Amino acid sequence: RFTMPKLAVLNGFILHHLIHHRGQLTVYLRLLDVPVPQTFGPTADHPDM
Repeated sequence: RFTMPKLAVLNGFILHHLIHHRGQLTVYLRLLDVPVPQTFGPTADHPDM
């Protein structure tokens, strides 16, 4: 039997799904030698920000 509310499970799934796709986009941009934009803080392409 599950102990977490359905909404919490759904929110967790959506969050992990978004993180996964953000990671995919980051890898794709790096392979193309395109600077990765900052989303929630500095990246290796913008260390001084």
